[in-house]
This record gives sequence, C-alpha cells and structure tokens, in this order.
Amino acid sequence: MDFEDAVERFIEYLEFVRNLSQNTVSSYTRDLNHYSKYLQEHSLDYRHVKRRDIERFMKELSQGYYSASRLSPSSVARHLSTLKTFYMFLYVSGTVNKIPTDLVKAPKTRRRIPEYISYEEIQKILNAFPETHLGKRNRAIIALMYYCGLRVSEVCSLTLRDISLESDPLVRVKSGKGDKDRIVPLTPDAISMLTDYLGYRDKFPESNRHSRLFLGIHGEPLSRKSVNKMLQNHVKKIFPDKHFHPHIFRHSCATHLLQRGASIKIVQEILGHANISTTSIYLHITDKEKREAVKLLSNGKNNDT
Repeated sequence: MDFEDAVERFIEYLEFVRNLSQNTVSSYTRDLNHYSKYLQEHSLDYRHVKRRDIERFMKELSQGYYSASRLSPSSVARHLSTLKTFYMFLYVSGTVNKIPTDLVKAPKTRRRIPEYISYEEIQKILNAFPETHLGKRNRAIIALMYYCGLRVSEVCSLTLRDISLESDPLVRVKSGKGDKDRIVPLTPDAISMLTDYLGYRDKFPESNRHSRLFLGIHGEPLSRKSVNKMLQNHVKKIFPDKHFHPHIFRHSCATHLLQRGASIKIVQEILGHANISTTSIYLHITDKEKREAVKLLSNGKNNDT
C-alpha cells in the first residue's frame, strides 16, 4: 500500500471511527502532507523509516522546510503527535511491524498562559452590538462562548435541538475533539440573549431549511472564519488597539470561574477537557492575589501561634 492510500485509510479512521471534527482532521492531513514532502525529498519509504528519520524531519520542520515558515516547537511537537497516531494505526492494522516514533522525544515547549479579558470588557463587547437580527445573533454567539465556555467550532456546529430553554435550560455540546459530548447549564444572561436571537432567527434567508442554530447573512451555516471576522470588526470599534480571537471568551470563562472559587473539576467538565492538567493552565496567580498573600507577613506575626 502506497503512502497516499495509507493516509486515506487513516483519515477515514479519524472521521468515522474516532469521530473527530473536520478542523482536527484537517490538521492531521496538513501534517501528513508535510511528512509526504519529506519522504519524497529523501526518497524514503514510510514503512521503513527509522527513529533518526523522524528526528531529522522534526529538525527540518523547525528550519522552515516543507511549510511556509519555520515552525515553533509546539507545532513541531504536534507533527510528532500526528505521526505517533498515524504509525500506531498502521501497526495495529498490520501495515508496519514497528513504530518508528516510539522513542522520539518532542521538543520542549513553554506552557503559555491563555489570554483573557475582564468581565467589564466582555460586558462592553456584548452591549455594543446593534439591536438587529445580526447584532442579536452575534451577541448570542459570544454569550455561549463566555457564559458556557464553548469553542467557536462547537458554537458553529450547534443545532436548534441542542438548545433547551425550558425548565432546565442547557446546551448539548458535541465536542468533536475526541472528548465526550457534554451538557452545560445556561446562565440567565445566556438564556436572555439566546431567546432574543431566536425571536429574530427567521429574518435570515432559508432559516426554515436549516437546523443549525446560527446562520450566515445568506442563510448558510455559520463558519469559524465568519465568526472570527465578525469579532475582529466588532472589537476594533470598541478597543481599537486590541486584537481579540474567539477563544479569548472561553479562556475568560475558565479564568473567571476559577478566580471566583469554582472547583477545577467542575470547570473541567464545563470546558469538556479529557485531562484536568489541561484545565490547570487557567489557574493564573493575579497581582492582586500576590499582594494579598504578602500582606499576611506585613505585621511580622506568625498566624499559626
């Protein structure tokens, strides 16, 4: 089986067995396209590569080969993760008899603290939308990302049936990240903004033909790209010097919940993280918290005595 056929079978496995989102599958495909260029460049058979070949691939990625620019350590590490999953699939299916990525170490990466914004800034963004059907849609989108911690891809894939505004208001979230689907309660603010939008949803063309919760200006299902463009255009009017990305609302949701005393386990469930270590990156130590801690020593007394 040639490399292209192996990749095709692997992608089918990701889509239909692991049920990963299209965005995640696209990332795997892009990484394997880079690997294909590497194999061709060095006349290598994917079934017989060795550990040193994988390590050379990673080194060349960091030097700017096979992609438009030099890749960061985290991007190189993602490529290695893709290859580990790919070769494990090939090993289990009997295509290869060893896994060349087994002993390869990922490059060290710095764990970046996620950016977040204040509650006041979020309210300013929400309140600045016009009272039109588009404004109400955009406000509801951001409400779900902030009050419920949804990813932008999760918001875009919601259907009308995923939202319940009855006695126990909630949103059913299909993760698409390999994690389990989850149910997130809706806050009163989120309920109000969603109800407001749903009252105007029929203003969008073809609204009766689509089950997607959020529609574009031509009645098409809304895309991540459209949400990002909407956000950039809106935020520039309020904060001209700031560049916001959609994920900042999810980051802010997690940060604000933890700062206000929510259990990290509960926040993990709300965000849909498979591993609690992923949630722990939101445990920022703020300047205010540091000042409060230092005050404990200001009187020179030991509080334990």
